[in-house]
Amino acid sequence: MGTLGRLMFLVAVGAAGCAQPKFAAVPGQTEIAVSGVAIQPRAGERLEVNYKALYEYLGLRKKDPVRPERGFNEYRLAEDRRRIEAFLNEAGRFDAVVDEPEVTYTEDRTAVSVTWRVHEGAAYRIGSVELIGAPADHADALRSMIPFGTGDVISLETYRPLRRTLAEHLQDHGYGHARGYSRAFVDKTAKTVAWFYYIDPGPQTKIGSLAVEGNAKVPADVILERAGLDIDKVYSTAEKRRAEIALLDTGAFASAIVLSDADIQSGPPEHPDTGGVLAPDQVDPDGKIVPRKLTDSLAVRVIVVEAPGKQFRAEVGLEADPTRVDSYAGARLLLRNFIAPQHHVVLEGHVGYGVLIKDGQSADGVYGSALAQYLKPGFVHRALDARVTGRWRDVLYPDAMLREVVAGPGVRSNLAKGVFVDVDAFYRFGRQLDLAAFDPMTSSTFALPSENDSRGAVLEASIIADRRNDRVEPTAGWLLAMRSSYSPGGSLGDHRWLSVIGDARSFRSLSSKWSIGVRGSAGIVGLAGADGIPLGPRLFGGGSHGMRGYGRDRLSPTACDSMTGDCSLVGGRSLVESSVELRLLPFRKLYGAAVFVDAGAAGAGTNAFENGISVATGVGARIRTWYLPVGFAVSYR
Repeated sequence: MGTLGRLMFLVAVGAAGCAQPKFAAVPGQTEIAVSGVAIQPRAGERLEVNYKALYEYLGLRKKDPVRPERGFNEYRLAEDRRRIEAFLNEAGRFDAVVDEPEVTYTEDRTAVSVTWRVHEGAAYRIGSVELIGAPADHADALRSMIPFGTGDVISLETYRPLRRTLAEHLQDHGYGHARGYSRAFVDKTAKTVAWFYYIDPGPQTKIGSLAVEGNAKVPADVILERAGLDIDKVYSTAEKRRAEIALLDTGAFASAIVLSDADIQSGPPEHPDTGGVLAPDQVDPDGKIVPRKLTDSLAVRVIVVEAPGKQFRAEVGLEADPTRVDSYAGARLLLRNFIAPQHHVVLEGHVGYGVLIKDGQSADGVYGSALAQYLKPGFVHRALDARVTGRWRDVLYPDAMLREVVAGPGVRSNLAKGVFVDVDAFYRFGRQLDLAAFDPMTSSTFALPSENDSRGAVLEASIIADRRNDRVEPTAGWLLAMRSSYSPGGSLGDHRWLSVIGDARSFRSLSSKWSIGVRGSAGIVGLAGADGIPLGPRLFGGGSHGMRGYGRDRLSPTACDSMTGDCSLVGGRSLVESSVELRLLPFRKLYGAAVFVDAGAAGAGTNAFENGISVATGVGARIRTWYLPVGFAVSYR
């Protein structure tokens, strides 16, 4: 096949892939198009319910640029009448009536418009709320979880599924069999609803038997030790989730799930929620709930899927602002269970090429990093992970480069869901290249190092609490982080310092598309010895991940030599950056946008605001492909 033939073949395949799929005909299907669907009140009445969300689910629908048409069909027309009535019932309109549809054809009968006339009726209200069967020690907590009370409007879609939330609270607290049921009793005379939540908690549960499935390289006893599960130990869904997270945190498993034979409703939520199905023997002649006869001993299974023994990841990227352009490439190789089960090795390397633009002149250079790390989950204690790290890295600052090598042991622990603590004890060697020499007074003012080399012991620690709903594009939740490093100087090092950096972020969803993000960070470097503070712990801000009114690492104090007048950005001993951002992040769309206000300041001493504060406003856009995400931001300071 020649080049032209292959090209025509590819075009044909592409056209076939883009063609509209052909589905089998359904009963009542016609070729008549739907030109419009409308819901209107009866004559003399007005609509109080918002029907916008309902149009999406109707069987007949007009074609628009986003949604395909649903052509005319007598059966679907009848279904739509029931859909509208059910929609009104969900909103507490139990007297609603939907009239026969008004169907209007075009003259050639190729298209039709449908108008529904509705009588919404009165809006019923909550008459009373009862919680029955809750354990005494959890009754108050469960009542506080019910967000409505007497006089409130009706929302069946919201109130019914709450039964599962109540049951899940008890399951989290050791009632492994807990179930909840919801019943609404309608009084059409009083126009009220009496709402009942029935709770059947069952006994407090424990683990009766344990089994591990799916493991090949990691022994079952190692898995159970890491999971923290044992015979006769209290079983709860909170403990189940903690065990799953503990196993996933080892890095040895692609998935881990803990299952039990508890008599509970599992799986995704029902839609619409039924309120829970009660068997005949669960209700006595007086209409009261009969507790199920259940054992307190559960059969528990730990099902794992081991991750591949080797995992390779490569990346390339480009970052640019008016002051510099950086391109980089990197790779990471993870060797799971390389030495023995739960003994992993990580090898990582990056290389970058940076072009710095200053006073109309450019300077360029190559920089990079390399890391070798040994990981041992469950060291000493199942919740404590150990590591040994060796790392070399170059950091390209606006007026200097840091070349740094560190090596030493460290530990990590997951204190709670989303809460991590890391501690590393390193031997560090750092060399600052091309940093200008300054006169003694300037060096003292900025606590600059007297030597370009710095070696000695460094202790690094961090604690992070992450409650964001997404780590890449969060729209709700929050994050708190604290990071610090300490070098004692003296006999253990050439320089002394203590660096503490705090970071707080909060996100609030405004709608399915819009959200607000607020971020604030502050850092300080103290305890400087007589020999100053070297590059590394010194603080630089700005760039796409900082105060966007400055280029990367350019939010920094400027030191000038009193003899030569030469000036350089040397990093500060204090730094503050903050941002407020209005984000547009539509679900499953390739585009996003933001409007932001950033503020920041950096100080030569411990007061970041000694020279005032800078504020920048701007707009940003992003292309949200998983393989090549692109972000742009333009700001004015």
